Amino acid sequence: MPKRHVRKPARPSQDFSSRTKGSFKRFLMSFSPRNFRSYWLSRDGAKRVAKLAGAGLLFVFLVFLWFAKDLPTPGKINARVTAQTTKFYDSTGNKLIYELYGDQNRSIVAFDQIPAVAKQATIAIEDKDFYRHGSFSFVGYLRAAFVDLTKGRRQGGSTITQQYVKNALLDPTDRSISRKIKELILSIEIGQFYSKNDILTLYLNEIPYGNRAYGIESACKTFFPQDIDKADRDQHCAKNLTLSQSALLASILNAPSYFSPFGAHQPQLIDRQHIVLDLMAEQKYVTQAEADAAKWKVADLSDAAKISQIQNLYANLDPRLAHFVLYAQDYLESKYGTSTVTEGGLNVRTTLDYDKQIAAYDAIQNNMKNVRSLGGSNAALVSTDPKSGHILAMIGSQNFNDPVGGQVNVATAQRQPGSSFKPIVYSTLFGKNKDAACAKTRDCPTYGPGTTIYDVPTNFGTDATPYKPQNFGNKNYGIITVRQALAGSLNVPAVKALAMAGISSSLQTAQALGISTLNKPASEYGLSLVLGTGGVQLNEMANAYESFANGGLHYEQTPILLLKDQKGNILEDNTKPKKPKQALSSEVAGLMADVLSDTSAKQYVFGDSLSLRNVCSNNRATGCVHAGVKTGTTEHFNDAWTMGFTPDVVGGVWVGNNDNSPMSGAAANIAAPIWRTFMNAVQNGTPNDAFAKPSTIKTITLDKTTGRSVSAGTKNSTVDIFPSWYTPMGSFGGKSAQVDKVSGLLATECTPELAKNTVYSSAILPEITKTENPSQFQNWLVALQRAGYSTSGGDLPSGTDNVHHCDDVKPVVAIAGATGGGPYSFNVKVTSGTFTSNKLEVYFDDQIISTQVIDGSGSYPVSYSPTTTGSHTFKAVVTDAGLYQGSDDQAVTVTNIGGSASSFKGVFPADGAVVGSGPINFAWSVDPGAGSYSLYVDDILKATTSGIAKSVSGISTGDHIWYIRSDIGGETTHLSFTK
Repeated sequence: MPKRHVRKPARPSQDFSSRTKGSFKRFLMSFSPRNFRSYWLSRDGAKRVAKLAGAGLLFVFLVFLWFAKDLPTPGKINARVTAQTTKFYDSTGNKLIYELYGDQNRSIVAFDQIPAVAKQATIAIEDKDFYRHGSFSFVGYLRAAFVDLTKGRRQGGSTITQQYVKNALLDPTDRSISRKIKELILSIEIGQFYSKNDILTLYLNEIPYGNRAYGIESACKTFFPQDIDKADRDQHCAKNLTLSQSALLASILNAPSYFSPFGAHQPQLIDRQHIVLDLMAEQKYVTQAEADAAKWKVADLSDAAKISQIQNLYANLDPRLAHFVLYAQDYLESKYGTSTVTEGGLNVRTTLDYDKQIAAYDAIQNNMKNVRSLGGSNAALVSTDPKSGHILAMIGSQNFNDPVGGQVNVATAQRQPGSSFKPIVYSTLFGKNKDAACAKTRDCPTYGPGTTIYDVPTNFGTDATPYKPQNFGNKNYGIITVRQALAGSLNVPAVKALAMAGISSSLQTAQALGISTLNKPASEYGLSLVLGTGGVQLNEMANAYESFANGGLHYEQTPILLLKDQKGNILEDNTKPKKPKQALSSEVAGLMADVLSDTSAKQYVFGDSLSLRNVCSNNRATGCVHAGVKTGTTEHFNDAWTMGFTPDVVGGVWVGNNDNSPMSGAAANIAAPIWRTFMNAVQNGTPNDAFAKPSTIKTITLDKTTGRSVSAGTKNSTVDIFPSWYTPMGSFGGKSAQVDKVSGLLATECTPELAKNTVYSSAILPEITKTENPSQFQNWLVALQRAGYSTSGGDLPSGTDNVHHCDDVKPVVAIAGATGGGPYSFNVKVTSGTFTSNKLEVYFDDQIISTQVIDGSGSYPVSYSPTTTGSHTFKAVVTDAGLYQGSDDQAVTVTNIGGSASSFKGVFPADGAVVGSGPINFAWSVDPGAGSYSLYVDDILKATTSGIAKSVSGISTGDHIWYIRSDIGGETTHLSFTK
């Protein structure tokens, strides 16, 4: 019988500890997937966990002991870190321009003297779980640390207790890890020493509210001085805070300089107040109805009681430098915190070029008389360095000490830029299809300054909702190039350019150039965007225009050159420009600089009104000043801009009224003189280098009428520059001829020029193809047909003009009665010739002031009140049914720009007069002498009288402006005098 084999039973498996010799080796191998459970769930693993936990706790305890040994005792709250003065210098580092004193204004109030709504508003926005969690939020702490380490920027995650500790017991300028550990330790200790109510009281008496106000009582006295109880000998203010005011103060805490009720960001402050009130409702402190009723508007911030307070706050600040310095302070506080800046003893070397800052201030002051004469009351100017992004000068308002809005920095406020936005859109157009993988044809079009564009009346909307933009002066120029359209700031071609470039692409260009405010989806903007209907900031527009001057590079804008803490450690160094990004291609930037510096191309609209001293006529000239410039005026003259640049400096000017009320003049008459004065002071006529023109830019000759390549039959050509990726369409294959608009037949030598039109036997395609936008295509097709172009093909007419003859009599027009200094009421006498006169246009200089449909010969009345004094010209043009024209000019000297009668004017002091000391006897004349009159000096009402003379005392020494307003209508010229 064979031997039976019996399988031996398996031996029990050994545990991990017995199979692996050596404690440290076992520990390392315990992390492998095979061994993890068997080790960490064993007795050895449990012992290891206990040892690690004990070591960790011991380490934390030792760290606490190490850092706690030198910390202040929480019970001695007054043992504060001594505040250090922060000093601001100009770009040289030698001229002190401002000293920022920290803890100068603090009043302590008890818990029961602070209204419940003030406490609740603060908790709602700063630390909603204040009464529920401990001294610190572990989640918030980790989140803030993560953002600090990964994003390199400051992130709030502190509880109210931590914020108090940081501001009251530690050095606020220290941003190290060790400071955070100390903050954590002290927060825990504070939580043991004090109740929550005590901590909240300490916090509300300590925290900075900006404008040198520390603690809620000082903040109340600073921002709401009218609420001080006059019967209270201690002058308590905080106890009277309303729900609205409490929410406003809580809104300031996040960024006290940025959200200052006296500053430029009042709309943002009001938005945040609404957020605080909604949070209070959400957290059941108030009802939503109570929250809504407490929400303020920007107008609710205005109060005459603030005037003296504002003046005291900025008593040591040079008003010529004020807005730049406060902008730099706000910039630093947003990065390093309010306490660090106001108490940290920082040494701030700014980018301010002191000479340019004073030149900017003087340029505005020297032109304010002209600004006021055209209905404006304020102006701002920003100058930057296109080679670094440094802010060289910033004037935020014409008078910082003006109690009504003087502290508002319009350079950082959102205003509509008008046509100064057009170069951004045209830059987008020039770069269109640069990298597209397509044949550069009408299906994939390319563009340049020499591209033909049709300036004809166009409806960009629908018949139900039309959009028909008009050029300034309601004049169209027909077939022109993009260079002419942009240089002359024509609106109709600009809207076409945006339609071709695309709204989304144009917004991307704006954002790449540093404009942050145009951040809505493209669908929320219309074609009017190119005319400047989207709000932008003057300082960001200056930053954008840098890229036209420097080959398309974009530098992040900064007011800080070098920043050191009180120990001399460098916190920020911009002495060497940071690496820029290529916001525009160098070719697009070169094309734009070439167009904007082409003074010859601007002549037909602006004349020499935008020219600097010794300016070059184009970018190819030498031994002269190369400067690009673009104006911008909004539709109702609410905002006027002039943006310009040389290769070394950018200057941007805004003029208008803080309340957005309209003015009466265009940018060329109101903003451009300020820009010219400043840029002339900076450049002084000294020749500079031409703007960079990449060698890849090419020069091409085109048929100007069709925008295609020239052919043997081309009679009207244009030569211009284009980007390297531009490909022209082939030459036009159809026949063309001059056709009379009246008869529809071929023109003859007797056909008047106005009646002649070039017609082709094949369609002239508009600037946008049918496949891109069928609706727009049809609108433009109709516009071309109305302008006399054949767009359907077919043969040219065979007959000749049988309506006009060489012996036709042209119409005659004569201006009668346009005399005096204005306003004007006169007649225009029309005498028809062979054809019946049917249209009368009257111009004041180049601006149409009257268009009348007439019926033959006769005398037609015209009335006009000029808005500027000096030498001007009326021009009358009559057109008849045969398209013959006649014209007449009449020169006038305007001396009065206001009033219902030309004799309403100021008499004494005369313009430019110097008067002695004592009261001033103002006098004026009017015919008839009826009604009452208001006397204004420097836009401030000084007296109201029924007479035509008034003696006024108390007028300070210096330069002044005066004028009179009548209660029955009219205003005298604004006159200057010196006392």
